[in-house]
Amino acid sequence: MDTATAQLFSAMLALATLTTGLLVICALCVGKRAAWALSVVATARESAMLMIAVITSGAMIGSLYFSEVANYAPCKLCWYQRIAMYSMAILSVTAVIRKERVLTPYLIVLSVLGLLVSTYHYLLEWFPQIETNACSLAVPCTAVWFREFGFISLAFMAGSAFIAVIAFSVTLMRDPPAEIEI
Repeated sequence: MDTATAQLFSAMLALATLTTGLLVICALCVGKRAAWALSVVATARESAMLMIAVITSGAMIGSLYFSEVANYAPCKLCWYQRIAMYSMAILSVTAVIRKERVLTPYLIVLSVLGLLVSTYHYLLEWFPQIETNACSLAVPCTAVWFREFGFISLAFMAGSAFIAVIAFSVTLMRDPPAEIEI
């Protein structure tokens, strides 16, 4: 697979991941007031840890592809996002293998921290003047390797994964849905 195809494929996966995460968040907000929300939450809850493992492992593999195969040098903020994502990948795969859900609070903490970093990184890509000299001159955090569809960059992709992990983790922490409230 060439780099342009990998970028497009990754961008489409990020959009699908973000859409799924936002759908789960909307369903959690609507709660017991709509049948569709109960169905979405129940479905998300059944496969949440597996979905988290797939999302974080996919993000980890993607970031390794872009740095090691496409030779996109990661900046400091990329490394911070990787620390969160790689840790979540290891934790979630372990949780799937052991059929555990006890790691959910840790996944939420790592996801929120990662989302904060990726949001700041994404803002830096669009508004380089807000950079606070946190990154090196050799690999600046304001560098954008690509923008698929005009707005999807590596920081956006990481943020999409963090949002989806938060959504799926919250479904695991909430009580199972009961009935529709009238």
